[in-house]
Amino acid sequence: MMLLHHPGAGDVDAYLAMEQAVEDGKIRSLGLSNWYVEELEEFLPQVNITPALVQNEIHPYYQENDVVPYIHDLGIVVQGWYPLGGRGYTAELLDNEVISEIAQAHGKSSAQIILRWNLQKGVVVIPGSSNPEHIRENTELFDFELTEEEMERIGGLDRNEKHDWY
Repeated sequence: MMLLHHPGAGDVDAYLAMEQAVEDGKIRSLGLSNWYVEELEEFLPQVNITPALVQNEIHPYYQENDVVPYIHDLGIVVQGWYPLGGRGYTAELLDNEVISEIAQAHGKSSAQIILRWNLQKGVVVIPGSSNPEHIRENTELFDFELTEEEMERIGGLDRNEKHDWY
């Protein structure tokens, strides 16, 4: 998969060149990163291959509750980068009282609660870590489920607080 990193001048031409690489068998699928409703509405009618994936910053403080369903309705997978808040924000998010309470109730870590919350929203997550224990922990998300009330509590944390800009 090859992603076009963000909207900008020449993005349609760049994507059309990527489409040619798909036709030539050099790339299997295409995606976009840092694209939102307005940009997608303008961009998609100008290309031939619907992206397989749109990758955006998504975490409890920046939930994109209007963007995620829009992308899903297009039949496109949503992938969240910075699912744990991103550089300089992870500790605050992991220490959030609501998330910590939910983690304690499930016998899980705050990181696992946040990752599970994303999965239940239909968002594929890509947490990064070089710590083997964290990597293992990040995979242990399928032996529990958050309740609707827990999902709503985390949903109430949305601050529309984007932690990186592209």
